[in-house]
Amino acid sequence: MKFALAAAFISAVVSAVQAHPEPAVAASLQRRTCWYPTTALLRAYNPSITDHFYTTNANEMQTAITVLGYHQEGNAAQIHPEQTPITIPLYRLYNPTVFDHFYTTSASERDNAAASLGYVEEGITGYVYETPLCGTVPLYRMYSAGATDHFYTTNAEEKDNAVNNLGYTYEGIAAYVNPQA
Repeated sequence: MKFALAAAFISAVVSAVQAHPEPAVAASLQRRTCWYPTTALLRAYNPSITDHFYTTNANEMQTAITVLGYHQEGNAAQIHPEQTPITIPLYRLYNPTVFDHFYTTSASERDNAAASLGYVEEGITGYVYETPLCGTVPLYRMYSAGATDHFYTTNAEEKDNAVNNLGYTYEGIAAYVNPQA
């Protein structure tokens, strides 16, 4: 509750500053809320089990590639490794029965997936934005029921191709993230 109130307050301040931009105030707010360190959200895909995998941990990615058969696909985005005053957790879950990694910012969606859909909680991947602040871009979420695969991208053309040609259904914006570096 305390976090939600703080995030709402900061969002209101950012909106006010954007509506009435005073250079000194806007610069001060940006320094306090937008310039936190980011890290690469690494992306990989395993065609044998049709699973997209995302992590900020280079060692974990290396294990996924060398041991588990994933192919590295570069950086999906930049996210925060630590929570900031205006970010929220990006939860990671995995379903070992259908080989699907699932990422969400919703604690209730996370809890339902773990309690009812066979997913195992794997912690927090990093921290992202709930709204488009600080120059962020949408992280689109798609799902393929046929392949049982969740897929995330910041690239609108890649999203459209997955939906129009690869059997994915668009599920909306999962979060807002910093663009790829």
